[in-house]
Amino acid sequence: MSRVDHVNRLIAGTCMVAAPVMLLIAAIVMPDLSTNEATQLAAIADSPDRWYIASALLLAALALAVPAVLGLAHMLRERQMWMSTLGAGAALVGILASVGSVAIGLVAWQMTQGGAPVQMVLLLDRVNDTAGIWIPFTLGALGVAIGLLLLAGGLAMIDAVNPVIALLIAVGGVCATIGFPLASELLVVIGAACLCVGLGVTGLMVLRETDEDWVHTPTFRGFGALAGTH
Repeated sequence: MSRVDHVNRLIAGTCMVAAPVMLLIAAIVMPDLSTNEATQLAAIADSPDRWYIASALLLAALALAVPAVLGLAHMLRERQMWMSTLGAGAALVGILASVGSVAIGLVAWQMTQGGAPVQMVLLLDRVNDTAGIWIPFTLGALGVAIGLLLLAGGLAMIDAVNPVIALLIAVGGVCATIGFPLASELLVVIGAACLCVGLGVTGLMVLRETDEDWVHTPTFRGFGALAGTH
């Protein structure tokens, strides 16, 4: 196996473990979410540092999610090419849209630093309700859920991971994705926790497997593989 395969395996496995951890920390740190613009801006104004730190952690989680998603797609490419391609494509589009949503959140963070709170509330209301912004960013972020559903389903179909792990990846992706537009911290935390287990276990398995297994994804052998028994 080439050195590139070895490095790609290490990067993918590490990011599968790290990305959901970053997401979970961000969800815990983040101030209360709300679908009401005035309430949301008030929450940001009360804890601006927490909002900024949570936003930075979300950006880090999204950046780490890119190689993690590509790693899942790599595991599928030989036996479920269409699910690999569609799943990775949808998830990457969703990640890009999510970055835009976080950027809007950082703009809202700055809105609380000046005066004219009424005008800022009205501005944020227009931003959130404008189809030209809502469709590509809020609706587009659902691509993460769709992509992880496809990738997790494919991994389960080819027996690359334990079915429970695949289910946790799918459930985690859906809960975390819809939790933000629904302003539900509970859903985001549940989703992040599921991803920590689902993606984390998958990432550890990738880190412990051989480069040959990385190139040609084997059938799941049981959790003994995590202890290095092959």
